[in-house]
Amino acid sequence: MHPPTPVYPQAAQAFRHFFQELREAYLERETLLTQIELALLCREHVLVVGPPGTAKSAIASAVLGRILDEKTGQPSLFAKQIAESTVQTDLIGPVDFKVLTETGRTEYITEDGMLGATHAFLDEVFDGRDMLLRSILNVLHERELKHGRRVTSGRIECAIMTSNRYLSEVLARSPELLLAFADRLSFISFVPKSFARRPSRAAMLHRFAHGIRPDLRATLTLQQLDVLQEAVERVTVSSHLLEAIEMLADELERALTAQVSKLPDYVPTKYFSQRSVVKALWALKAAVVRDQLYRRPDRSLEATVEDLDALRWFFLLGGPPAEESEALLKVAVDPRERAQLEIVRIEQKAFDAALTKVRAELGTGVEREASSLGAAEDLKVVEALARTFQPGIVSTTAQRLRIKLVPGPRHPDNRVALLGAARGLIATVEQRMARGPVEGTEPRAGVAVFSALVETVDLCRQVPELRQRLPALCESVARFVLQALELMALNAESLAFDEAVVLETLVGLADNLSEELSRVGELLVLLAEGSSGAVVRLRAAESEARRRALAALRQRATNVFPASRGRRDPLDALAADSRRLTQLETALCKLDPAQRGLKQELLQPLGFAYARDVLSSTPFERIDQFSRTVQSVAENLRREGLAPEPVFVECREILETRLREYVRNMGREVASPPPAPHAAVNGEAYTFYRGDFSAQVRDGEYSALLGLDGQLAFARLASETSFLSDNIRDAVARVELSFVQTRLKYLRNWLSQLINALPAPQSVQNRASADQVFDRLVKSRFPLLALKEGELVRIKGLLGMLIAIPGELGDSARKLESVLRGIDDDFTRFSKQLLELRASL
Repeated sequence: MHPPTPVYPQAAQAFRHFFQELREAYLERETLLTQIELALLCREHVLVVGPPGTAKSAIASAVLGRILDEKTGQPSLFAKQIAESTVQTDLIGPVDFKVLTETGRTEYITEDGMLGATHAFLDEVFDGRDMLLRSILNVLHERELKHGRRVTSGRIECAIMTSNRYLSEVLARSPELLLAFADRLSFISFVPKSFARRPSRAAMLHRFAHGIRPDLRATLTLQQLDVLQEAVERVTVSSHLLEAIEMLADELERALTAQVSKLPDYVPTKYFSQRSVVKALWALKAAVVRDQLYRRPDRSLEATVEDLDALRWFFLLGGPPAEESEALLKVAVDPRERAQLEIVRIEQKAFDAALTKVRAELGTGVEREASSLGAAEDLKVVEALARTFQPGIVSTTAQRLRIKLVPGPRHPDNRVALLGAARGLIATVEQRMARGPVEGTEPRAGVAVFSALVETVDLCRQVPELRQRLPALCESVARFVLQALELMALNAESLAFDEAVVLETLVGLADNLSEELSRVGELLVLLAEGSSGAVVRLRAAESEARRRALAALRQRATNVFPASRGRRDPLDALAADSRRLTQLETALCKLDPAQRGLKQELLQPLGFAYARDVLSSTPFERIDQFSRTVQSVAENLRREGLAPEPVFVECREILETRLREYVRNMGREVASPPPAPHAAVNGEAYTFYRGDFSAQVRDGEYSALLGLDGQLAFARLASETSFLSDNIRDAVARVELSFVQTRLKYLRNWLSQLINALPAPQSVQNRASADQVFDRLVKSRFPLLALKEGELVRIKGLLGMLIAIPGELGDSARKLESVLRGIDDDFTRFSKQLLELRASL
């Protein structure tokens, strides 16, 4: 606003004189000036297109450049000619470098841009880049600039944008851009190249011939314009007229869309959206004030059906009137000019037809709305509910009536019928509540009944005419809910006497109870508005009913939960009961999150049974096989939601018993006969070592035992260094040491016999003999075992683990390591000598 505020008659007179002077100066521009008048009154924007030399820029400057601020005597105008090189800061203001250097944020000095002025004139707007133009449109439409976390509001009220391009050229360049303009700008005008009336051209030539320039002396101030804009805000539009605006927009959209199929290059000037309908409302209000200014100064600021004709300046491409368009089409040569005039003519005809149809149909608006509302059908449904109460139908009927009544029909007569149905529905619900939660042999009140109560109370709360009934309705609902809550608890407690109850039944009951209490919670929120005292009692009753029902369900679940006795596969039993208990726990947790843990409590005995069965009966030949069984049991327990730690603690003795039994069987002495001389050379010793001998000498078990112990680390106590006992570890280590000793004994005998069977390298005199010795060494396969297969290295690793054991075991392992070193040294020395000899011969 721009105080001080002058009186309305002075502002009206100034407005008329201001634009009358412009009409006298710029001939045949009545439509454009009318659109600018409306744009100024309702604070909207105008786009003016047409060929060069048609006074578009002159008119924009003459209007916006002469609306002055009384305080400064200057216009509040931002003007800019757009070019391809124009950037955003040219329009919204420069970057605030002080903020940028101090904070690193990019903000703009909007006072220096178009947001800092009341009016803006953007010349040759379509010469800018598309992204720039979209940015301009958003700023102009929202009247604010978003930069980072800051939003700066602007003073901009009306912008006039001009372009020397035809709309067909803009359409060919970027259809989306034209659509964006059509959606965000309220007024678009086309200024033709020629005059339709001969006297207009003659008058123009006369002025130029005598050097007569437009003498524009009338003044208009921002403060006077504020007064007129306030009048626009006071214009009232009846629901009857609001319906007419919607009907006109819909009918015009259908008519113009139909033209698209006839004219492929045609795009309707107006984009019909919810935004455009709202803008049409303000254009209509502005038209009422304009009519008062020019034609009927005594008229009231209330829109009438006659005012709808002014919406042609909003919905259509502004241009010459119909008779002038026909005259211009006869002389137009440029195909672009002809196409633009044809669009003006087509849209005007479509608007006239649409407005005629809307005016004819407005008289039957009450009947049409009544037919679409279906109040009579709602009354029939309510009457049927009074005879047979069906909560599901009550819910849908209450929802339907609320949607129809809020905000409600346009015509009061139709509202009366709907209110009658709503009052009847409330009375039906009150009668049902008076009979209590249980009636005769029917089931107690459940989710459907509570849902019906929620929707009915919400209907009574949101419809103004029904709010006087809200306190009484809330009291009735509160009494009903108190009884229903007591019945919920009793129903859960009665399960103790029902022998047919199974776990699945409890899941269903818990889910249903959760949904019922959820609906009760919604009711409490609604009841707080009509009966706050009752809500306090209800919350206490709801909490107590929840507690009793949970206790009853949990106790019954403990009693009915079956162990998996008699089932063949313990894992199947565990998985099946886990699924059932998961469903039950989930249902109970909806009622109270503290119920989490019920599944663990009930399922743990079955988890113990499953683990004991598997760990005590699954056969294994190596410790690593037993480790896989342990891992499988732990993963299965976790998958079914059971913590494996207590289960394995419980099964520790089973694990150690199985391992002791395994060690006893494994520890039987294995014979290690020395290979025969020929076997040491021809490879039979190798075959025996890798076959029967290795099958009996199962070393590596101590390493596997350490792996198993590490695997079970999750189950050991914080004070323990290992899960398995020292006795088990010692027993396995002794057997391992025995096996390593047996292997080394065999390897020592084998290597000794091999070296004795072969000539010493020093005795070989020629290459052929050396090759023969080499071939016999290779055929023995001892080099394969020691070098390629790394058997000596593997045994060294086994001994390294045993050496780490303190005491006698470690000492014995060190002695065996000396034996291993001797085998390695003898083989290395013999093979090295042989290889060097072959290389020298």
